[in-house]
Amino acid sequence: MRPLIDENNLSYSKEFLIYRTRGKILERVIFTIGAFIGFIYFYIENQLLIFSVLFFVFIFQIPLLIKSIKRIDEIQFRINSKGIQYKDSLLIPWNNIENERTFSEHNGYKNGNTEYFIYYIIEPSQIMKFDLNELSTDVSELSIVLNVHRNRYNRENNKN
Repeated sequence: MRPLIDENNLSYSKEFLIYRTRGKILERVIFTIGAFIGFIYFYIENQLLIFSVLFFVFIFQIPLLIKSIKRIDEIQFRINSKGIQYKDSLLIPWNNIENERTFSEHNGYKNGNTEYFIYYIIEPSQIMKFDLNELSTDVSELSIVLNVHRNRYNRENNKN
């Protein structure tokens, strides 16, 4: 677990990197293993229709799993005092970003909320919205990071 970021300590880190969550990969590994065990069981039980379905599920999950594992160390976001960079796109400077925030939205399930990271790019007038459940951070940590780096940008550029 990463240490909490103190929003008053602007010397905490020069850059914050966000990756894909490892939980989704673990979920896919468990699903693939389950399909493998299932298709072996139904082969032994001579249930060839169910065996065939699980075999194809297993076969189609393997390339997706390999692709996910290869992409585990890809940086999704880079946030620093210069701005926000999404994947390999150009860094968007803070003076071209406004209304950056995180928020939770009820997703229709009993106690379920979906957490989002959203920011507005002034030029070319584009709203960027990302589901935090797929990323290696949460609402509180990202809110503090955005605040720290926005304040650092303002301090470095003498903006109030």
